[in-house]
Amino acid sequence: MEIFLFVALVFIYILMAWTVPPVIVKRVWILGFILAFVITAVAILFISAGKQTVLMQESEVNWYYFLYLFGSIASILGLINLWIYRKALYKIFASDEENKNEKES
Repeated sequence: MEIFLFVALVFIYILMAWTVPPVIVKRVWILGFILAFVITAVAILFISAGKQTVLMQESEVNWYYFLYLFGSIASILGLINLWIYRKALYKIFASDEENKNEKES
């Protein structure tokens, strides 16, 4: 299931990259990531609030499914966001700002 989800989201990203301005692409994928993260957090909250045990009952399976589904979506959206912001992340991690500040002191 994760492979199909990954392929579908990558396909949607490719279509958006060709048809939508880059700023909107970044906003949509960041908002998707935040939404998936929030839904995962709410699912975890409901699971922990019920103080459920390891053995599941039939009514508890739905929350675990949503937790797994949105956890997978959050992971895939995280990878896509890393790809979108790869240049900015490279600048952050590869910059010599600390070295420049030390030389000026």
